[in-house]
Amino acid sequence: MINRLNTLLCLLLLVPASSSMAESNLEFINEIPDFTQSNIRGWQYRYGAEFCAPVAVSNSLSWMAGMTDNQASLAILLASGRYMNTDVWKGTSMSSMLSGIHAIAVDLFGGYKNLGYQGWKRHPHRFSTGKRIPDIEWVKDGIGKDSAVWLNVGWYRYDSNNDSYHRVGGHWVTLVGYDSDVLVLHDPSPRAGRIFANEYVRTSVIGHGVMIDRTTAYVRPAKGFLQLGEGMHIKSIADVAIVDGAIVFRR
Repeated sequence: MINRLNTLLCLLLLVPASSSMAESNLEFINEIPDFTQSNIRGWQYRYGAEFCAPVAVSNSLSWMAGMTDNQASLAILLASGRYMNTDVWKGTSMSSMLSGIHAIAVDLFGGYKNLGYQGWKRHPHRFSTGKRIPDIEWVKDGIGKDSAVWLNVGWYRYDSNNDSYHRVGGHWVTLVGYDSDVLVLHDPSPRAGRIFANEYVRTSVIGHGVMIDRTTAYVRPAKGFLQLGEGMHIKSIADVAIVDGAIVFRR
């Protein structure tokens, strides 16, 4: 019996400590900024109305670069033609988002280890991970002192008659932590408040239906995509929030 116990203990010690992901990571939720996009002043920027992408990215990069006191300037710089080329009426395309992060990371840090995208939107091949449905474990693993995660949230209207989700818009948020099936977000929208707040958003995996994007005529099964539920500040034109894609950056 003693020999069996010793053998079992030896086998347990051989299992790597990192073989399973921790149930929570809340280490940085109060360190990473939570800038509100409407704090971008000036009509030339439409007061940040379409600046969710550069602001969400600036939350992470200003923290990494030690320039949180000048975050508004960094967000405006990110939105410029040199980086994300944000359209003040239409927002930021996925290709411009990724190319802009690449360019600013080279300028700020001299380079980076990895920049990857998972999701269904068209994007430069060099940033592709080959996955059209974001892997939640990959997403969670991207949270760290020298890494960042940004989620592309789709606003959808659900039609129960044909079990379909119709996309009516989108948004970018910064993922700063998680606790089991709850994601902790920093949401740039003034809907989420104009002062610092950790948004605790409960998630669930969609099991059926189809997702439809009228702009691109894109139709695909909704099964496997992550829905953001309780705690998410959903835009008034929609009734469902779905994670269309995710970007993970490693410095």
